[in-house]
Amino acid sequence: MYALCVLWRDLQQNHRPGESILLSTLGLGNHVSMLRGLFIGLLAGFLFAPRPADSLAWLIALLYTAASIADWLDGYIARRTNHSTILGQRLDMEFDGLGVLIVSLLAIGYEQLPIWFLSIALVRYLFVFGLWWRRRTGRPVYDMPPSIHRRIMAGMMMGFMTVVLWPIVPAAMATVAAYIIAIPVLLGFSRDWLFTSGRLQTTNPAYRRLQRALYLLVARGLPFLWRLLLPLTMLQILLVATPWYQPQAWLDLLLSWHVPIPAVLATLLCVTAVLGTILIFFGIAGRLAAITLFFPIGFDITTRGLLWSNALALTCALCIALFGTGRFSMWQPDEKLVTRRSGEEEDKNNELVAKLIEHEEISVT
Repeated sequence: MYALCVLWRDLQQNHRPGESILLSTLGLGNHVSMLRGLFIGLLAGFLFAPRPADSLAWLIALLYTAASIADWLDGYIARRTNHSTILGQRLDMEFDGLGVLIVSLLAIGYEQLPIWFLSIALVRYLFVFGLWWRRRTGRPVYDMPPSIHRRIMAGMMMGFMTVVLWPIVPAAMATVAAYIIAIPVLLGFSRDWLFTSGRLQTTNPAYRRLQRALYLLVARGLPFLWRLLLPLTMLQILLVATPWYQPQAWLDLLLSWHVPIPAVLATLLCVTAVLGTILIFFGIAGRLAAITLFFPIGFDITTRGLLWSNALALTCALCIALFGTGRFSMWQPDEKLVTRRSGEEEDKNNELVAKLIEHEEISVT
């Protein structure tokens, strides 16, 4: 019902950006967006019931996973079919916020996340309300400058929301990740509010100096430290495992889940841990490698509990997934995944990157 109300409210926006002529059809991309709304609506039904047990517990995870896939697919289809519309953007933003809110409520109810995380789910609605109130009271609302970090954080939040309700994700791991993700999200919304309310301009010299300093610290300097710490923590995790190439505790956990070929999977997790750590150390596809490390780190947290070693390993992996491997990286093909939207043409992507460089949010060196 909510999805239909949003569609009806913004139906007059079914035109391409910069145009005013309404398109004759919704387009396949918007139909996929509405399907995403259906998945989120079905997910909301679990708010009023106990957490499903056994295999039914995966139904919740699969519903939001399907919604996340639809989120990627609708934009891809719209751009490839030249049917990108303001309506599609509105649907996308509405379902983004609603999905995060519902998953957060479920995760808090299932004790996967602390209750304070609800503030992260509500911050987008507070931001929208603030903009509405400024317009309502006759105050100006300014455009936000382009930001690659805004897109990265949105993608990371979507990924986190997708997996946080997986039955195999330990609550301790989800809580650590929540803290790491919450800080840049809140800082990002605070910065955007300063821009839209006119309290901050990109031309402000003090802001540009601070922005540049933060960028050099978080995206260029600290990643090198994370790349040094991660091998030490992963080595400690594997050294205490018995045997290190097929930890018995991991094997027992897989056996309890009745998955096929548990011995092979346990060994594969160790191979993933070793290979992912090596790739990150040398700066080879570091963001993707960091994501693969979540699996062996999660198994270690589940079997041994939250310890300094796996907590630090998780922190380093999350920060690398967010900010990359920084300087002295050998190969970073995954950087295109965070600077280019699915289905976007190369020349348009280059134009976006040029704008980001102009605002000193990324560097060409």
